[in-house]
Formats: sequence, C-alpha cells, structure tokens
Amino acid sequence: MNKNYKIITINGVRGIITAVFVVLGLIAGFVISPGWVCMKLWNFGFQQSDYVSIINIYQGIVLWAIIALSLYALNNRRPLIGFGVSQGLSREQIKDILERAKNSQLNQFKEFEIMSKKIEDSDSEVKTSEVDELNEKKEMRN
Repeated sequence: MNKNYKIITINGVRGIITAVFVVLGLIAGFVISPGWVCMKLWNFGFQQSDYVSIINIYQGIVLWAIIALSLYALNNRRPLIGFGVSQGLSREQIKDILERAKNSQLNQFKEFEIMSKKIEDSDSEVKTSEVDELNEKKEMRN
C-alpha cells in the first residue's frame, strides 16, 4: 500500500460548503479569470477589424485553454506525444549489456564459491575440534 496518500475528510454541511467554495475559487482563479483576460485582449486587439469577430467569455476560456495547453506542451522537456518508431538498442549496446550481465553473473558465482569454501573451512575446523575432543576423552578413559 502506498503511504503517500493524502486523505481529506469533509465533516458535515460546513465541510461540504467549504469544499465547494475551494473548488469554485480554484476554477475562478485558474480558468474563468484568465479566460476573461483573454477575451478582453482579443476583443481589444480586433475591435476595429471587419474580418474577425469579437468573442464571449466561453470562447475566451477556450482560448485560454488552448494557450495554457500549448505552453505546457512546448515548455516540457519530455515530449508528451511521440510519433514514429522508437529507436532500439544498437548491436554494440546489446553486446555491452550482455557482457556486463555475464560479468555480474560470474562475479556472483565467484562470491558464492568463496563463501562455500569459507563454510567448508569452518565446518572442517569444527569437525577437527570435535575429533580432538573425542580423542582427549578417549585418552582420559584409558
């Protein structure tokens, strides 16, 4: 379970009214106000033109959405939409990756051998000490 979840609790009618107020404030601040500014700028720029009509607030909001999404898409370093086929790895890169994997596997095998030798050595030391103890006990009995 992801522990980064943020839980928002809304208690009662006051909580619902507060949540609605916050959502409407965000919509007004980030959608309607910039849309109104875009509408005013459009109408001011083209008020003398007979070829371009004036726009209303809804069209201003759509203009703002177009501008905001275009800026977001153009300023992001990572492309949002990719066209074409992604380039795969070259043969040299594949060989390099396989070589590193092989070396890593060999290193793990060598470490395993070293560990098994240490375990065998420690087992043989334990066995020789047990044999020595048994021999001492036999000598004491005799």
